[in-house]
Amino acid sequence: MARFYFSKRRSHEVAVWQRQIVWRLEAAAIGLLIGFLRVLPLRAAFTCGGWIGEIVRRFSPRVDKVRRNLRVVFPKASRQRLERMTRASFANIGVAMAELANLDRIWRRRDQLVEFNLMPGAHTPGPERPTVFVTAHIGPWQLTPLVSRHYNFTLPVIYAPEQNPYVDRQLNRLRQTFDNPLVSRDGGMRMLMSSLNRGESIGMTVDTRLDSGEAVPFFGYPAMTNTAPARLALRYDCDLVPVLAERLPNGRFRVNIHPPIVSDPEADRDTRALDMSRQINELFETVIVRNPDQWLCLKRRWPKNIYRQHA
Repeated sequence: MARFYFSKRRSHEVAVWQRQIVWRLEAAAIGLLIGFLRVLPLRAAFTCGGWIGEIVRRFSPRVDKVRRNLRVVFPKASRQRLERMTRASFANIGVAMAELANLDRIWRRRDQLVEFNLMPGAHTPGPERPTVFVTAHIGPWQLTPLVSRHYNFTLPVIYAPEQNPYVDRQLNRLRQTFDNPLVSRDGGMRMLMSSLNRGESIGMTVDTRLDSGEAVPFFGYPAMTNTAPARLALRYDCDLVPVLAERLPNGRFRVNIHPPIVSDPEADRDTRALDMSRQINELFETVIVRNPDQWLCLKRRWPKNIYRQHA
């Protein structure tokens, strides 16, 4: 069971009536925050979001997890640099919240604010061929599902539901800007397979630890990784395409559509799936090293013994 947002206690450790009170208080606080960010000009909202993220860091029980993840990625970083990256990571959380709160406004002004960029070797997305799109919690990742609205095709998006059901409903209302089905991670695989059977594309965020996944190298260490995107792409003969977003100056964004991930067609399916998943992790590594402050990783990513090596 997950912890409350502003406490180290887990939700199952309190009585049901107490849990409901805490959930409603959390939802009220987050609702006020969302409302505040929506009345500000966009650039001011992003700036305030960063400030709010800094404040959240002071009270968050997840600071140590963020710091330890960054220590694995940057083992030679000084303590001062590690603290700067940790602070920046929490500022990034606040900015990401401001972006989600204003997703509809960003979309309405997309001609001025959002650039959809086909990387060398990438194909223009569309409804003609189903594709498995993958992204990571890097930068303004919540803009990546907008590729479907821009290129006019259906893209069911799998998401991790919040433990707090009231907050979950609030965030899903904001995600309606995607104008696509939202598929809960809990039991969502069957729905994604149905979408592929209908010839639709699907989208998944795959940079977090999945205990039921497979060990794939990530920054030089085995990390339990979701290989389902690669396996689905192979099973349904789809392209596997990473989509990553980045922030540009003056409150603008770029959504980068990468070329399809390929593997040796002569290899067996398990080997190909692991190789394709490795390539995805390597792409994530490159982007994270370039912008470590924009990587959102609030949970343990590697086996516990890896952290002990970097203590």
